[in-house]
Amino acid sequence: MLTDQRPLDFSYLIQMVGDDKTFLIDFFEAFILQTPVYLAEMADALLKENWSKVANSVHKIKPTFSYIGRNDVKEFVQAIEDHARNKIALETIQADVERLKLICVIICQQLELEKNKLTSKQ
Repeated sequence: MLTDQRPLDFSYLIQMVGDDKTFLIDFFEAFILQTPVYLAEMADALLKENWSKVANSVHKIKPTFSYIGRNDVKEFVQAIEDHARNKIALETIQADVERLKLICVIICQQLELEKNKLTSKQ
């Protein structure tokens, strides 16, 4: 079930790269910086009703949600991508992207907190 606020789980990410604090901080920073760019691309594509670009933009951020333990968001993003790519349920995509934006704001805040914790431990 998709929830706006849920604790993040870095076990998959740590399993892949180890407990490298520098890498984790860099990963968190990249997510925090890049996600708004991808969301802006999506918003622009939505305005132009360019469904292929909507699908491609949302596809770019999809894997990162697995790394932070938010498979619920990954599945939600997959649904947006499928709807845009197949041009089905187009009337729901705008609202879904708006919800995704809100969820991403919360996730970015959570990542910022985690980044600050890691930075203070270095």
